[in-house]
Amino acid sequence: MSSTSERAASGLGHVDRVADYYDDNTRRFLLVAESPGSDAIHRGVWTPDVTKVTQAVDTVNRLMIERLRGQTPSVNARVLDLGCGVGGTMVRLAREVDGIISGVTISRVQAEIAAKRFAREGLSDRCHVFCADFAELPAEPHYDAMVAVEAVVHSPSLESLLPSLAERLRPGGRLILCDDWMTDKDRGLAARKLCLDQFRAGWRIGSLHTVAELVAMSGRAGLHLVEDKDLTEYLRLGRPRDRVVKMAVGATAAVPRLRNRLVEIPFWANMIGGSALQVGLSRRWLEYHFIVLEKA
Repeated sequence: MSSTSERAASGLGHVDRVADYYDDNTRRFLLVAESPGSDAIHRGVWTPDVTKVTQAVDTVNRLMIERLRGQTPSVNARVLDLGCGVGGTMVRLAREVDGIISGVTISRVQAEIAAKRFAREGLSDRCHVFCADFAELPAEPHYDAMVAVEAVVHSPSLESLLPSLAERLRPGGRLILCDDWMTDKDRGLAARKLCLDQFRAGWRIGSLHTVAELVAMSGRAGLHLVEDKDLTEYLRLGRPRDRVVKMAVGATAAVPRLRNRLVEIPFWANMIGGSALQVGLSRRWLEYHFIVLEKA
């Protein structure tokens, strides 16, 4: 693989930049995960019933399982995890859903780690991962449900992605999304624009929309809203690690040209985007929502 500077200079498209970002960062994410050893690289959600970190990182999985129960066939269900990462959610679903759990990730590194995990868990016959762009899924098979945790924001066009996903959902099938969504708070404020721009650039965000915009796009794709749950208040912001990252990123603030160069390097991109996300969530320019959509 070429060096990061060579890859940046080559003018990669958005999807390639997302793949590059996760190929470079995934093993680091696992080392500094909120619950080390859990193979979960998404955020912990500390709802009132949660008492320990292993439960917090499982909150979104648990919510998904509850919303799929009774909505997928009792046997031989087909579920697709969009942006499946290293397969943590897929393993969790496989323990609760009788059927085939498929996953798609743009990252070759993530796909390799996930496949090894399925073999280790004895789930290789039921959990399948493939490395591809989730905007270019094969026409078959159709799925009883699709889930995506902190993934669809990477799509270069959510408006185009939703009809594609809806076509591959069976009637009555559910699409469950848990992700960061923009709000209308302080529109026009320069600090807000800078924060969201840094979040987009750092975390390779291609589609940052409000929930209202998502619902409108979903309706045009034949999907209606079943549930919208705001989980922002249950995130733990400003942890010691987050404060260290903020200080490191803050040191580049006086030199915009330096930050623009650093944001092309996946390690620094993650720190710049993560620091902006913390600010956005704390000021409610961004919110973390769990959303259930259903095909008519």
